[in-house]
Amino acid sequence: MYLITSAIGGTFGLIFLILWALLSLYSLVGVLGNGNINAGTKILWIVIIIVVPILGSLIYLFWRSVKEI
Repeated sequence: MYLITSAIGGTFGLIFLILWALLSLYSLVGVLGNGNINAGTKILWIVIIIVVPILGSLIYLFWRSVKEI
């Protein structure tokens, strides 16, 4: 039983880690490539994404989509 749960947990853990890394990198590249925000705001977003990666990335992506509308 332990072998099955550790294999499933390891697989889902790896998938979660990859998705977390891709989401964080996508958000960081988006912040750095955004010419509509100033340097101070970029630094703030970078710190937020690094300190609270998943929530910070999701908030930035939501904020960016609202700003484009």
